[in-house]
Amino acid sequence: MNRIGVTGAGGFIGSHLCDRLLEEGYEVVGIDDLSYGSTLNLQTCLQHPGFRFDVVDCRNRRAVRAAFEGCDAIAHLAAKKIPRYHGALETLEVNVAGANAVYGVALALGADLVVTSTSDVYGDGTPPYAEDGPVVLGPPTSRRWAYATSKLYDEHFALALAEERDLKVTILRLFNAYGPRNHVSWWGGPMVTFIEALLDGQPIEIHGDGHQTRSFTYVSDTVDGIFRALVTPESRGEIVNVGGTEAITILELAEVVQSALEIPPPLRATFVPYEDLPGKYQDVRHRVADPTKARELLGFETKVKLADGLAATIDWHRKRRLEGLQAVLA
Repeated sequence: MNRIGVTGAGGFIGSHLCDRLLEEGYEVVGIDDLSYGSTLNLQTCLQHPGFRFDVVDCRNRRAVRAAFEGCDAIAHLAAKKIPRYHGALETLEVNVAGANAVYGVALALGADLVVTSTSDVYGDGTPPYAEDGPVVLGPPTSRRWAYATSKLYDEHFALALAEERDLKVTILRLFNAYGPRNHVSWWGGPMVTFIEALLDGQPIEIHGDGHQTRSFTYVSDTVDGIFRALVTPESRGEIVNVGGTEAITILELAEVVQSALEIPPPLRATFVPYEDLPGKYQDVRHRVADPTKARELLGFETKVKLADGLAATIDWHRKRRLEGLQAVLA
């Protein structure tokens, strides 16, 4: 591979992936509609002679094809996430239509394709989750499952194209990535919302009882998994988990974040019952990856411990706020 296309390049994971690919010596073409991403995330990339960026909606197949002309491989990261408060229709449309367009472009170019799916497709089953295990999704009357459903469809579609039209595709199920450049809203996940709330002097908002567990993956580890999939042809036609196995409850996470911010106890948090959330919200009680396949197929294991990743993430949040204050005062 010489040139790699990245959708969602201006986003959290996408921008870090572009950095890694340029460091590894590849030419990179990034596209993003900038609905959630930002060119601020690409400041280093935009100064690199091997990088090109275009503002493109991933659903526009013609524009995607023009942007990625000459690419040997594509990493499809652009997506809409869980519609916790609104936007189920947009989540479904972007994720399904975007995948359809990018898959068609990859076939037309004969390019290898790595697609980022989500651990959310496992639903509310029993971890650790293995790639060939069952999925347990909730009903369509709960808006929250629109994201998992759209991504599961994308997986089925990709594997059908692999079987019937020789699409060279690897599907990665990402587990709770966090780190610098994440979107500073609920879109960025609990790590972001907890840090931002406490820095604002506000209590953390915990949904449910806080005993639901997650395994968090620092962004450099997530990107390493994506990179390894791109350069491992043996992974084509496979689904692979990319995530850590260091499980923690949301309540424990809140306590760890508050401690890392050097805010003394007691915990500054409010608890919101699920029935008070819109869209008949349902949660996943436990989510931890089975790392066996990633280790055996990609040689992938997470390296960054939660304490270290959290420290780097908090540093970024504080620096971002300081830069914003300096800009206002300038």
